[in-house]
Amino acid sequence: MAINSQEHAGSIFQVVEPLPTIQAPVLGQVGPFAIATSTMATFFVMALIVIMVIYASRSKLIPSKVQHVFEMIYESLSSFFSSILGSREKGEKVTPFVGALFVYLVIANVLPILPGVSGFYVYNQVGEHITLFRGATTDFSTTFGLAVAVIVMMQYFGMKEQGVFPYLSHFIQIKQVIKGFKKSLGEGMVSIVGFLVGIIELISEFAKMLSLSLRLFGNMFAHEVLMIILLGAFAFVVPALWMGMGVLVSVVQAIVFVSLVTVYYSLVLKKEGKDGH
Repeated sequence: MAINSQEHAGSIFQVVEPLPTIQAPVLGQVGPFAIATSTMATFFVMALIVIMVIYASRSKLIPSKVQHVFEMIYESLSSFFSSILGSREKGEKVTPFVGALFVYLVIANVLPILPGVSGFYVYNQVGEHITLFRGATTDFSTTFGLAVAVIVMMQYFGMKEQGVFPYLSHFIQIKQVIKGFKKSLGEGMVSIVGFLVGIIELISEFAKMLSLSLRLFGNMFAHEVLMIILLGAFAFVVPALWMGMGVLVSVVQAIVFVSLVTVYYSLVLKKEGKDGH
């Protein structure tokens, strides 16, 4: 009886939760696509963003309090991106894309921390009792998908701003090599070095995908694991403090992610900057 009472007393001050796995639990299949708990969180965030877009489309000349908040957020993001790009015009150009990405990341990062959200439980395919909404950014599939989308969009912006062939010539410098050897052997050898540098830059585009996705995933997944560990040791006070810290971490990670994306965008617009636009 003494052992049972100690176990019961321990359960008052501890919350037993399984440590999250790197792969989010799968709820079911829709054709060839698996619907995971992180997918449900993504759908939920997307629904919230659609509601925000619908509300923003009905903006009025005399803004309401909510519209005023939206406008303040937009202006703050635009100023932030402009400070990175060094131009108000460029900042306003990138704000719709990178700003929407920032809003998505903040909501996706903070959502699992909100009271009640983690309290929705369901049974998966094998009968395990799991939470319905796992943090979208704690699943590497989500962060890698975001990183791939970002890099693909950067290539699109680069070709749109500089032209398809001028932009691609940064990576595949065959034309420069031919011109170099036509001038002289020395120019040709220098152009080969430029050709190799272009190949390295092409490889770096793929490296950006990994760096962006792993940085965001690693920080958010580590925070979730530490939260479970703290809940296993303390049921009161400490987890609440860590949740508050989690909100800060979520916002900071979103800022870091979009800052890097904005820097990549500035590299795409490098030639335009030299022209003084």
